[in-house]
Amino acid sequence: MKLSKKMLGQEQIDFYREQGYLIVDVLSPDEIKNSREIIDSLIAPKAGKNGRDFPKKSSSSFQHFGDSLDEYGRDARHYYFHIITATGTQALHNLLLHQKIQGLVEELLGPDLILNNFSLLAAEPGIRYQLGWHRDIIQIPEREIDERIFSPAWFHNNLQFNLALNEDDCLWAVPGSHIRPNTPDENAAFNGSRHYAPIDAQMPGGIPIPLRPGQAAFYNNNLIHRGYATTLSTPRRTIHMGFHSGARPPTWHFYLLDDKKLTPNYLDTLAPDIRMMMIRYLELKRKYPRMEDTWPKADRPLSEVLSR
Repeated sequence: MKLSKKMLGQEQIDFYREQGYLIVDVLSPDEIKNSREIIDSLIAPKAGKNGRDFPKKSSSSFQHFGDSLDEYGRDARHYYFHIITATGTQALHNLLLHQKIQGLVEELLGPDLILNNFSLLAAEPGIRYQLGWHRDIIQIPEREIDERIFSPAWFHNNLQFNLALNEDDCLWAVPGSHIRPNTPDENAAFNGSRHYAPIDAQMPGGIPIPLRPGQAAFYNNNLIHRGYATTLSTPRRTIHMGFHSGARPPTWHFYLLDDKKLTPNYLDTLAPDIRMMMIRYLELKRKYPRMEDTWPKADRPLSEVLSR
C-alpha cells in the first residue's frame, strides 16, 4: 500500500538511520482500548471475577521460541506469543492492515511489505523481565558473524517495532550501534560472546526507550538492545511486528515465521487481505529457502549477498 501523504519528516528518517530507532505515536485511544480488550480475552479466558491468580515467584524468560496462549499465567514470567500462526487470534489481525503502521514501515524500509513476525509480549505486575544485551543475530553461528553487516554499506532489509498498549519501559538500546562493530568496551560487556551479554552486564551507552500507550518504537535489528525490567509495575501488553521489503532479498529474520503452520486449512480461516500477506510470505520463502544464504561469508563479497 502507498499513502498519498508522508507521515515522517526527513529529520525523523535521518534520526532512524543514524540512531537505529524512532518513536512514533501510532494508535488512537479507542484503538488502544479495543486492542487491550481483545488481548485480555485471548490470554485470560479462564480468569475469575478477581482475575487469574498468578504464582507469587517471579522469573525472567528466554522468549524467542514462543508460548501457547492457553498457558498464560501458569508461571510467573514474561510471555512471548506468535500471534499470526495461533488459532483464534484473528481479531488482532486488523493491526496488520493499520494504514499508519504500514505507511510508517514503508517510509523507513521500502515498498512491497512482507510480514515476518507478529507477536504479543505480555506479563503481569511484579514480574522480572531480563534479556541480555544482544544484536538480533542469534541465527548466525558466532564463527560466521561478519562485522561488515554492522556498517552503512549494509542495508538491513528488516524493520521491527514494539507497539505499546500500556506504559512500557522494557526496551533498552545503544543508539548508533547498528552501523558499526562493537567497541572494545562493548566487547568486554559481551564477555566473549557474540550473541548475548550476561544478564547483569553494564553496556556502555545503553539507554531506556520508554513508550506511552499507543506509541511504537521502530528499530533496526542490528542495534545492540535488550528487554529489561527489574520488576514490572503495570501489565505488559505490547505488540511486536517485523517486516521485510519485497524489493530486496530477505535477511535471516525472515525465517522467524513458522511457515509449517500456514497450512491451507489455516489460511482459509484468515481474512482475504491477511491471507494474501501469508501467501506472499510463502512465495518469497520458496524463492529464498535457505536462511544460511542471507549473511555474508568470508569468501563471498558483500555485494553478492545484497544483490542476489
